[in-house]
Amino acid sequence: MPTSSARALFLSLMLACLAVNAWAFPSGDWKGHSTERLDVVVHDAKLGQEIRLNTLLVMPQVPGPWQAIVLPSNCTGQDDQFWTLMSPVLLARGYAVVLLDSFTPRGFADVCTDKFRMWQEARVADAVAVLKKLRADPRFDAGRIALGGHSNGAVTAFMAAFVESAQVVKTEPLGYAAYFSVAAACDLTFKSPRLWAPLLIISGEKDDYTFPEPCQAEAQRLKAAGSDAEIRIIMGANHNMSTTGWVYNGKVMRMPKGIPRMYLRGRDDQGAMHVELDDGTLSTGRQMQEQYGGFLLSKARGGTVGGQWDRFPQVSEAILRHLERAGFATR
Repeated sequence: MPTSSARALFLSLMLACLAVNAWAFPSGDWKGHSTERLDVVVHDAKLGQEIRLNTLLVMPQVPGPWQAIVLPSNCTGQDDQFWTLMSPVLLARGYAVVLLDSFTPRGFADVCTDKFRMWQEARVADAVAVLKKLRADPRFDAGRIALGGHSNGAVTAFMAAFVESAQVVKTEPLGYAAYFSVAAACDLTFKSPRLWAPLLIISGEKDDYTFPEPCQAEAQRLKAAGSDAEIRIIMGANHNMSTTGWVYNGKVMRMPKGIPRMYLRGRDDQGAMHVELDDGTLSTGRQMQEQYGGFLLSKARGGTVGGQWDRFPQVSEAILRHLERAGFATR
């Protein structure tokens, strides 16, 4: 007879499997567009196991080969309002859309209140694995695949845009044809300013969750080095590109205001993140959080969220122009 502890372990594993299956994307039809789950498997270094990503292809109503836009979710996972708003805009122009949910295959639905649940580098590795999958599929234009997102998904696109990310994150040296980041946190970056492709950063003027100032400084650094980077500030907008309907949430986890630019150097065998500052000082991510996060990380909590997304038309227009400038064409 199995022991009580063995029965409890078996039950917990079964519940975890049921949760992941329940959260999986539906296949079939999405607002008049055919959909298909993509089979993409990655190795998660933190968990020490293979993960089958929750990845949904939404097909445009034009013949292939398709230009494609990969949208990693924000911290809310599948409850991503940016997906709801941006996907129809992209599909209407003949782009295929790939929705990338990195969280539920790892056993949780969101990371808004606990960014430590998942390494940000793992999200970059997920995006690179999806790119490899799409490039090998003849239904897609291998030279016209872009990566972009909002908030935590924007950080994924921002970090993946750096050529050095392949070496530090230990992914295959693959780059997308364009990148866009809406309301990203730009404090954690890479020392080499080389980018795989043009990068557009969009920040809200009044964003108090992912502050615009680090992104402004990073865009300036990249442009000064000759990289194709542009920043657009949406006046009056907060984190969700809204001027109305927002609320302040003291529980969400953020990068503390005023934290210096950090260059990611990698992780050690214990999983600790190592960073380098502009002056050459070496530190760890945990040390930086403790130094700048205040008592019990109080300065690393809180931000204005929600809202009507009333500035979304400005955001989508800027993204479409960016894609066209990178060689993507409306069909």
